[in-house]
Amino acid sequence: MIVPVRNRRALLRKLLDGLAEQTFPDLEVIVVDDGSTDGTAQEAEKDACEGRPVRVIQNTGVGAYAGRRAGVAASDAPFLAFTDSDCVPVPGWLEAGVAALDSGADVVNGDTRPARPLAALERSMWSGEEGLYPTCNVFYRREAYDRAGGFDEAAADRFGFPPGSTARRMGFGEDTLLGWRVRRAGTAVHAPDALVHHEVLPPNLADRFRRTWMMVAFPALFREVPELRSGPLVRHRYVLNTPDRFPVYATAAALLTRRRATAAATAAWWAVARVRDVRGGPGTRAAKLTSLPAQVALDALTTGALVVGSVRFRTVVL
Repeated sequence: MIVPVRNRRALLRKLLDGLAEQTFPDLEVIVVDDGSTDGTAQEAEKDACEGRPVRVIQNTGVGAYAGRRAGVAASDAPFLAFTDSDCVPVPGWLEAGVAALDSGADVVNGDTRPARPLAALERSMWSGEEGLYPTCNVFYRREAYDRAGGFDEAAADRFGFPPGSTARRMGFGEDTLLGWRVRRAGTAVHAPDALVHHEVLPPNLADRFRRTWMMVAFPALFREVPELRSGPLVRHRYVLNTPDRFPVYATAAALLTRRRATAAATAAWWAVARVRDVRGGPGTRAAKLTSLPAQVALDALTTGALVVGSVRFRTVVL
């Protein structure tokens, strides 16, 4: 089992305790520390000293996917399991994933759900049968992983992320590309009992805007994995199945054609849709209202990123 991590000591502690409760006993946890300065490596080494099957290897701040590749290279296990430092698997997670591999699968993905309902601007992760194969919850037969070439080191270049950028260190789409290479050549299984709870992370607008702009690469990902267009991730093959951004496009079109009255009407529609989206979540009414400008800005940034990406990579995803 491979876990890349950087400066997440408290979150890693939760994950390691969750892994210690796994019902499948035959495991080794390889923690790849990517240059942490907060004692993250020492937190993992403490488990090794206490006799838990945890091994720590050091990387040099080169990013999550480089860390995963390093973890795989350090392992000789026939099965590979991946999760992230901001996740806690249920006790039967590893057992469910290994059972699916034992039954003949080459790649297995489980369900990932937020640890609790999200308040405005908080961030977490959902995954199931959408076909993205995120590394917070995926299993590979080692032979199939090697045959597919592992995580694609050249993906960031094709997706347009410059060397040294935060986006390149974070990674984008390498997990999806690998999952589909293995799936096309072999057998893929969805194992809903392999459940992972993803931490709900506090609002961080700088991080949120950075991650949102990375959606500029979504059209490139769809170009390389056209199977995604027929799955639950999209509607009508070209529209991401996320909160409706049609009012955003309508407002932009009205502004470009200088139809001020239409732009005012569509902007009001946009605002009402956003109020409706945040109304049902946790948090106070005041907090929800104060989050609306950021929510609207994120809508606009998402739309802009997808339009730019659709033009740049000559394939439409909106």
